[in-house]
Amino acid sequence: MNEGEAPYEDAGFNGDAHLDCGDMSRSRPLKMLVSAVLSDKRPDEVPQLLESMLGKLVDEFENRLKSQNELVKAALKNGTDSTKCFSKSKVLVEATPNFSERKDLKANLQTTRAGMEFIQMKYSEDLNILGRHLFSLAHAASGYHKVLEENRKLYNQVQDLKGSIRVYCRIRPFLPGQVSSSTVGCIDDGNITIITPSKSGKDGRKSFSFNKVFGPSSTQDEVFLDTQPLIRSVLDGYNVCIFAYGQTGSGKTFTMSGPKNMTEQTQGVNYRALGDLFNLAEKRKGTFVYDIAVQMIEIYNEQVRDLLISDGLNKRYP
Repeated sequence: MNEGEAPYEDAGFNGDAHLDCGDMSRSRPLKMLVSAVLSDKRPDEVPQLLESMLGKLVDEFENRLKSQNELVKAALKNGTDSTKCFSKSKVLVEATPNFSERKDLKANLQTTRAGMEFIQMKYSEDLNILGRHLFSLAHAASGYHKVLEENRKLYNQVQDLKGSIRVYCRIRPFLPGQVSSSTVGCIDDGNITIITPSKSGKDGRKSFSFNKVFGPSSTQDEVFLDTQPLIRSVLDGYNVCIFAYGQTGSGKTFTMSGPKNMTEQTQGVNYRALGDLFNLAEKRKGTFVYDIAVQMIEIYNEQVRDLLISDGLNKRYP
């Protein structure tokens, strides 16, 4: 349950930082294509996407080179066969030799061979440029992963420094029809002063300290925001438990679940925590796979009750 994920700086990268000017001008359309593909992607999706793109492009170039090699071989074979046929015709018809056709055929064959070799060389050159370009992006993405991991460790260290056990106090407002006589004397951030009447007629005062005190006007959202950072810790592998304790009618169910006629604004900690949990899991689905299970229990009169039983009877544990 987190006031949002800890801030981090994206690891900036320039894919062609080490290419020479010729490579940069030649790969500019490629850079534009890669940038367009990655523009709407989240940072944690970039490494996997780059790896997939590199694999597909390498396969595509290999297939093209293979096709060009086959075309060259076919052209050479056709040229040789044509030369043989022409030679046979020359032997059979010696009276009318056609040297110009043979010369044209050889010239066409040389032109075709040179063109195929040029195309093959160009594809190899483009493949090398693309490889260097994507390698630079993959290297930058790897650096981003390292920064992200360091950020995750520092984030959870901050949560540990705040204390592994945190206690909050929420003051329930008066309900309609109740006598508005409050025993709360003063609320000061993490401190609350209670007025305790004595038999002598003089009011005594007692002060209590908490991590934070929420007054009667505090909203459900304000209560959740202070515990939200722990949700991210759950997805990072930490065990987290949030529970409400108090006498009957003190507002435990309202805080944890919400009222009967619940709206988005009045949702309790449970529903907000689950929503945040699934949102974070969705953002990380390209990197992590989470299995999420939910159990809701209640401890009442020293008995543990399962609140999610669908048969109408709460399963009780002694």
